[in-house]
Amino acid sequence: MHNNLISGMKHNNLDLKKQNTVYDHTTKVSLNFSPKNTVSQTLLLLKKDTNYWPNTEFIYVVDNNKKLIGIVPFRKIITSSPNTYLGDIMQTKFTYLSPNTHQETAAKIAIKENLQSLPVIDSDGKFIGIVSANEIFKILHENHIDKLMRLSGVLLGANKNLNDTSAIHAIKMRLPWLIAGLAGGIGSTYIVDQFSEILSKHLVLAFFIPVIVYMNDAVGTQTQTVYVRNATLKKINLAKSLLSELKISFAIGLILGTTIGIYTKIYYGDFWLGITVGSSMAIGILSSAIIGTLIPFFIEKSGRDPAVGSGPFATIVQDITSIVIYFSVASVFLKI
Repeated sequence: MHNNLISGMKHNNLDLKKQNTVYDHTTKVSLNFSPKNTVSQTLLLLKKDTNYWPNTEFIYVVDNNKKLIGIVPFRKIITSSPNTYLGDIMQTKFTYLSPNTHQETAAKIAIKENLQSLPVIDSDGKFIGIVSANEIFKILHENHIDKLMRLSGVLLGANKNLNDTSAIHAIKMRLPWLIAGLAGGIGSTYIVDQFSEILSKHLVLAFFIPVIVYMNDAVGTQTQTVYVRNATLKKINLAKSLLSELKISFAIGLILGTTIGIYTKIYYGDFWLGITVGSSMAIGILSSAIIGTLIPFFIEKSGRDPAVGSGPFATIVQDITSIVIYFSVASVFLKI
């Protein structure tokens, strides 16, 4: 009998700390069954010892050496003849984990395979227990919170308890990204100053800087969120991901750019101003898709979590890019 170990399991790392693996998320299952047990015997044991069976998805079948040799979906138990042996209806190919499997990998496998629980076996094939649905949800919740904190630049290191973090340590975690943001703001100010001549002749351009920057940042943040989420669940194909985001951003940019362009033309009565603002927003949104995809991709390729700092860093890059695009387009359409 051969057990099926899906490709995701190849990411196991025997040197991982226990708190990052399924080791601490494994629930022991003392109610095991033999392939010689019948369906009626199984149901009788389950009814008698329900507290020792921590899930309602599978029955686990072991041999005399406690090695996991098969699983039986519970729905098959209740639909089979009472005299049917478990050995005749068990599945001998199934997905399993080792105690050293990374906890995030376990969650990915559960989602991909649409499983409520996953069996855990040691290197000798002996059945240890399962990672139950409750533990899978716990892993996903912890991962979600961690990603959210990292994406916002609040956490620079993993497994930090924010409630136990001292003020000095919290400042050290947050300040680098805020300093980087300040540097980006200073850079943006310098860039605006380089276009002071056109700005002095068309002061109305200054009115649209906030909305241009905000919309580009918003689209960039959406792109990063989609990328980080997908990177958590599967391996990303950069070309495919970038092309997909460009298609989406092109449509969004066309709609939003046209809308604000028409508004500008109607409100200010200046056709070329409307073209400038609308085109800048459309081009800026396209650049957001590129920046929002490439920055987390290269952070991931460098061996770091793509959520770590990608949000703050991408925002800085996008703000500067937005302003450069805006005034460059203005220089073309609004002749000095």
